Amino acid sequence: HLCGGQQLYVKHLPSYISVQRQTPDSPVSSSDLHNVLAGPLGLSNKKSILQSKSVLKRPKANVLFTVVTHKDQVLPIDSVASFPVEWDVPYVDIENLMNNVQSKFLDKEPVMLDLMSSNQFFDIKTSSALFQSLPSSFDHALERLLHPDSILNRLSASQGSSLNSSVSADRGLLAEMQMVDDTIRTFKKNAGSLNTKTPDLLSFTLTGLRDVGQEHGVNSQQAKDAQRIITEHLNQITEELKKLYKGNVMVEVLVAPYVDQAKARKTRSLMEVSATSANVSASALNLEIDYYPDFPAIFNIVLWLMIILLITIFFVAYGIWNLNPNLDSILYRVPQDDLKKLN
Repeated sequence: HLCGGQQLYVKHLPSYISVQRQTPDSPVSSSDLHNVLAGPLGLSNKKSILQSKSVLKRPKANVLFTVVTHKDQVLPIDSVASFPVEWDVPYVDIENLMNNVQSKFLDKEPVMLDLMSSNQFFDIKTSSALFQSLPSSFDHALERLLHPDSILNRLSASQGSSLNSSVSADRGLLAEMQMVDDTIRTFKKNAGSLNTKTPDLLSFTLTGLRDVGQEHGVNSQQAKDAQRIITEHLNQITEELKKLYKGNVMVEVLVAPYVDQAKARKTRSLMEVSATSANVSASALNLEIDYYPDFPAIFNIVLWLMIILLITIFFVAYGIWNLNPNLDSILYRVPQDDLKKLN
């Protein structure tokens, strides 16, 4: 499960958030990362590597960047802390984190966004109307690269790079960074909507760096320029978020290779052979988790609904069976007109 490329980097934390150091022998499970992020926000009671030292303060927002890399790529990230990650489930359960926010603040409208780049499309999940103007396809995002304020023009005006916007992989990386830029620009234009008491949640899953490595090779100049550009871009976005939230924000970068593999449900057997004895690594099996945290709730809903339906059917059947079929019964009552004819 564990390799050097799977790392959680914390780029910024408020001063009242403490960090508990982890050893390489005790990595953080990817299935538990949503609890790690929820702890400082006051959404989880589980002990976390990130803890608030004040019961009266919590971050106004949490922003997570998941950067997918090629298996041979190493992405250096400047951070205040970093943790090794054991990759037991693909990605972070952002949906669970969003559900926690919505269940705790039912009468509020927190700003939440989960943006994933995959297969030349942007999968955008949000309950906020702020992001309706964001493009959902690469074609619309590529049109933004032609604008004077695009990230492509900024790169050309500064250091330049070997990336070519006519190449699909390079164009995809630039489109992803442009989407992140446009999201932050949307926040700046609607800064008044951030003055709420609910925490904001932003998640970006970016796959362009992996595509550049696959297209040109991980040791190519294009891959090196892509790594430099994306690290500088993350630094810039972090500084903008710090200004936007006045330092009261958590920013993390999760570097994760192999997250695009298909999942498979793990099966159990009394004659099961351990993976080590079979000389098969657990990461190669790419197993699905055996247990989901919402299983008890779903089980109880189904169980008690079935019990209530069975009790209802029993009493309805009992009542019909014991009906008194006499003339006073509404089912057998003779109408007055028919009664006169009988007389």
